[in-house]
Amino acid sequence: MNLLDIFQRDLEPQAWVEEHKIPWSELEFSRRALREHLSQEHDAASRRMSLIKKHVDWIHNDVLDGKPARILDLACGPGLYTARLTKLGHASLGIDISPASIEYALNHAPENCTYRLGDIRTIGYHSRYDLVMLIFGAFNIFKVEEAKIILEKAHAALKPGGKLLLEVNRFDAVYDTGNYPATWYSAKNDLFADEPHLCLMDSYWDDALSVAIERYFIVNPVTGAVTLYTDCMQAYEDDAYENLLKDAGFNSIQDYPSLDGEEDIQQAELKVLKARR
Repeated sequence: MNLLDIFQRDLEPQAWVEEHKIPWSELEFSRRALREHLSQEHDAASRRMSLIKKHVDWIHNDVLDGKPARILDLACGPGLYTARLTKLGHASLGIDISPASIEYALNHAPENCTYRLGDIRTIGYHSRYDLVMLIFGAFNIFKVEEAKIILEKAHAALKPGGKLLLEVNRFDAVYDTGNYPATWYSAKNDLFADEPHLCLMDSYWDDALSVAIERYFIVNPVTGAVTLYTDCMQAYEDDAYENLLKDAGFNSIQDYPSLDGEEDIQQAELKVLKARR
């Protein structure tokens, strides 16, 4: 692509087009993503350690009642939650599609904590878990039909009475993302490139599908070459989340404002659902 392609871009892009999807599974891209996961300057890719500790304490004490449990963490990233939960006496398995994150997690895994590289839509989960987690809004990056499959697999992976912990994006937050005005920034390096570049961003809200589409045009200032990355986020109303969980076989659904059970104005776009098999 070049700069002219940006001027001629489709102002109403299609949702879930795979051609320019962010390549989380590519090694070099995942290495840049890992750098963002481990950064203590922001909570964009993963939370900072101080916040993770609060969340882990709540999961351990309130969700698991302080009792040893078998935990499955879906889309676990570099294992920042699972490693800490394991140190509290649990046995944990994390699954993620990013090779750099899984390599990091394996290299820093305590005893009784392991990781697998794979796509949570298709990889096997094993079974007999006390808790399955899918947090930080990762649920919303999947199409509805894929999200249903993940919930069904999570249900099958739990023991009877086992718990699902799902941290999701609120409808209004996804809607706002899709209606965010076009903007840009310059960077020496970030998630999208190791070299200095411009990032031109625009957003689109697909009202029929309730999907926010974000496009990132990465411009090399030396050559003028442009690389496009596209991300989609599915929005759900509160009752739609509940219906998805019930359809997958879950019950006793509870709603929390955050992963420590309290209001978090810094991440008010998210909420937490806990359900039982």
